[in-house]
Amino acid sequence: MIEKILQSIDNITVIYETTDTLKKDDKKLFDSFTKFNDPELVGSENISNFEEILQVLARPLHFENLFWFKEVIIFLCNPLKLNSLVNMNIEHKKRVQSKLLELCVKMNDVYDVKIKEPNGWWHDEAGLIRSGLNKAKLSVESMINKYVLHIPHAGLKIPKEYIDDYFLTPKELQHNVEQYADNKSHKLYGELVEKYDSVINPYSRLFMDPERFFDDENESMQLKHALGWFYENAILEKKPLRSTKNKDKIARYYHEHHKKLLDLVEEKLEEFGECVIIDCHTFSNERYWFHDKEVELPNVCIGFDEFHKDKELVSALIKKFSDEALSINTPYAGSIVPNKFYLKDKRVKSVMIEINKKLYLEDDNVTVKNQFIPYRSYLGQLIT
Repeated sequence: MIEKILQSIDNITVIYETTDTLKKDDKKLFDSFTKFNDPELVGSENISNFEEILQVLARPLHFENLFWFKEVIIFLCNPLKLNSLVNMNIEHKKRVQSKLLELCVKMNDVYDVKIKEPNGWWHDEAGLIRSGLNKAKLSVESMINKYVLHIPHAGLKIPKEYIDDYFLTPKELQHNVEQYADNKSHKLYGELVEKYDSVINPYSRLFMDPERFFDDENESMQLKHALGWFYENAILEKKPLRSTKNKDKIARYYHEHHKKLLDLVEEKLEEFGECVIIDCHTFSNERYWFHDKEVELPNVCIGFDEFHKDKELVSALIKKFSDEALSINTPYAGSIVPNKFYLKDKRVKSVMIEINKKLYLEDDNVTVKNQFIPYRSYLGQLIT
């Protein structure tokens, strides 16, 4: 795949002389823009083939990053999607980064030629294009970084071969899954997903919860409520959830998730000498049978372990959420760190962000509010 992507960049045609202007009203342009910026559509699970991956890689961040000429549409490839759609190691990313930087130079040359023509771009249009080129170049330069995004609870999937293990009716199970998921959190944090390498669990936490310790004796939620990495109780009411006959088989999914996270962290440590994990969550205002119902719930909760605390990042997050009802390490505390480094290596930093679902979902915990898109954009600017 890496060779196909490099070839696709090489095949971009750059035309330096033309009199056509950017067509802001072109339907094809804006249909594409809308499709890949709709919060209900953005995400690798909606990409069905390699050509669609290239479309997303090449989609404009804003219309000013797309140039329309007589017979050729020239895209300035969007490097941000490389993190969320293509599983590349850093060496591969460096090769793509080099190609994209070459493309940035070519597109600047096009701009310089066009702006000097008597019938070149309109004044306001030229300013937007220059702004877009500058942003794109900065994006390319920063596409390799020390951050790892972890989203463990957005998934709704349960593999078909394990459905019969559950004691709930299909309707009950689906309701439990939807209510206890960090529903649409992978889309809420979507702009961060575009910027940073990510590990996103596609499975329901009622199937496998990677945020719990694997050793049941070390997991308080297992000891208190039988809600460890392998849930044995339902969520919406306290009753048995499923058989334990396939627990050992399901453990494979847990270990595969943690191997992805560990591999990414080790790669960052080798490249940068440190790694910062951003552990992304949301939570419901509704309190379930195992929750402390006396706790006053904030809008935002930030969690971390002192040993792995990134002081600058935590301070920056506290400042940025200063207008919200903010809490620190309550009602949720800590932040995920691979076991290999947990309480052993301070080079691995980690901070958890918990967003109250009422900020972006209706009371049903499923339907997106109008505030979703601006809040998604706001979260996208949290880490700079």
